[in-house]
Amino acid sequence: MTLFAIGAAGVIGMQRVTIQGSEDARRFDMGTNIANEWLARLQRDAAFWTLPSSQDPNTMNIGQTKWLKDVDRAACASFCTPPMPVAPADGLSPAFDQFGRDIIPSGTAQVAFYCVQYRLNWIAPPGLGPTYPAPLKLTGLMRAEVRVYWNRLEMNPIGDCTIPPPEVIPAASPFHMVYATTAIREAALR
Repeated sequence: MTLFAIGAAGVIGMQRVTIQGSEDARRFDMGTNIANEWLARLQRDAAFWTLPSSQDPNTMNIGQTKWLKDVDRAACASFCTPPMPVAPADGLSPAFDQFGRDIIPSGTAQVAFYCVQYRLNWIAPPGLGPTYPAPLKLTGLMRAEVRVYWNRLEMNPIGDCTIPPPEVIPAASPFHMVYATTAIREAALR
């Protein structure tokens, strides 16, 4: 009986570790999916950035974008938190629930499990990159980095994504993070 009790205690201990490892893997997978979704959002935002072009090399319309216009903002030299949409129709939230769904503003308070931040830097500012023959244009190219963070398994959910960014929290961070990076080019006028 003693040997059976020792074996059962070992199996129960392994089960707890297995369940915790499985939950951590699920959360990392969800964080990776959210980061990829935000990279796609930034790529779609580039569809509104079409100038300068070979026909209009002196005009810059990056200000028409929702997020890419922050590339020159000093406050976003580190990571920026995207603004929360003001209406449910806006969607595109920086906060996500435990299932990876955007938290849409509503009359009730919702708890964020995952939060998103992004950082944009020029690789080649428009007008300084290579010039292609007509009808192509002067190109602009930026680096977009997305960071998704969430509290460790033993901690409560983040809440509303207004907590200090992970850089200012001591080394014993309560967060797990996933980073993703892409390059974004202005959209060609056709």
